Amino acid sequence: MQFKQPPVLYNKEGKLRTVGFELEYANVGIEESVQIVQDLYGGSIHKENRFRQKVQHTKLGDFTIEFDLALLTEKRYKKPLESLNIHIEDVKFSNGDTLEDEVETALESLIGKVFPYEIACPPVPYTQLGELEKLREALYQHHAEGTDSFLTNAFGTHINVETPDTDTDTLLSYLRAFLLLYPWLLEIGHTDLARKLSPFIKSYPATYTALVLSPEYQPSLEQLILDYHTFNPDRNRPLDMYPLFAALESDLLDQFENLGKVKARKTFHYRLPNSSIAQPGWTLAQEWNNWVAIEELANNRKKIEALSLEYLALKGDTILGFDTKWVKRIENG
Repeated sequence: MQFKQPPVLYNKEGKLRTVGFELEYANVGIEESVQIVQDLYGGSIHKENRFRQKVQHTKLGDFTIEFDLALLTEKRYKKPLESLNIHIEDVKFSNGDTLEDEVETALESLIGKVFPYEIACPPVPYTQLGELEKLREALYQHHAEGTDSFLTNAFGTHINVETPDTDTDTLLSYLRAFLLLYPWLLEIGHTDLARKLSPFIKSYPATYTALVLSPEYQPSLEQLILDYHTFNPDRNRPLDMYPLFAALESDLLDQFENLGKVKARKTFHYRLPNSSIAQPGWTLAQEWNNWVAIEELANNRKKIEALSLEYLALKGDTILGFDTKWVKRIENG
């Protein structure tokens, strides 16, 4: 499957827009994952700790490979012990291992059945996305497991897409396009039940969708961010706008609580897709091309306006089965 071109190829500086992927998976550990990346792209290995390593200065940029849980990557499990003046890194066994090693091995074995490993790829020009497909193929060959490998695997494939522009009108158009296509994206992406039930990709509230799709809604950037936070006070949305907002209005975001660590970047953080890494026919192009459908609608303002009015009217007239009806409407063009 080929990677489709987005309708807007360049950012406002005239450079090719970039895309980064984050791949979540199980059954391939940190050390093995690091070696896969280095074999594919070169670079040097930098080990921050057992659960977070980097492959730097590859031909594509820097990759981060980590266990996707701050309890381990940031060693938060040690804080209660240290408060009691217990330092497990100082307790050594005859084989040279420390109590810290033993505890981390046990935690990885236990928690690794629920939380994934993750490779965060560097942003590359969209014309080089085929290079990242090589990584997907290599993980498949090494028997990585994804969302459908176990009932509780709420693993995802995240796509960080550079914005073509950062003006409020552009951001609002992309957000509207996503909201209009969301039921269809759930359907065409076969979003896994574990992910639907997990807290990681909670749907935008219906009241927020109605607000944004209203033709009268023409906020300033500050108002757009404030409204977003009012209705979505955490990161767990299928399209997470906080990294982008942090890049544009960092002082405003500093006022918000309970967001956790937000990496500021001028990208749409698209979190909806499954991690289908164990499926032989799955490719990154499949998920990217679904995103391009959002791009195409976002750049057709007249269609957005017409579909928004239809969406709001149908939603108001439908008690049951709205999503099914709306998916058919989208599929009919």
